[in-house]
Amino acid sequence: MKAVQFKQYGGPEVLELVDLPDPHPAPGQVRITVRAAGISASDTKIRRGELSFGATLPQTTGADV
Repeated sequence: MKAVQFKQYGGPEVLELVDLPDPHPAPGQVRITVRAAGISASDTKIRRGELSFGATLPQTTGADV
């Protein structure tokens, strides 16, 4: 699957389009097809290093579907 990630903190220039393995649901979970994803204000703050929520690098953005 395609995803947008960053490996270092900074502005939009640190974003990279990458290929990741397709996710597989665990028991009791479902997998959905995402046609569009959004970037929230917290995604931007995490990318700039202003928030962490325990996030480690590399970080994938666009979890709002």
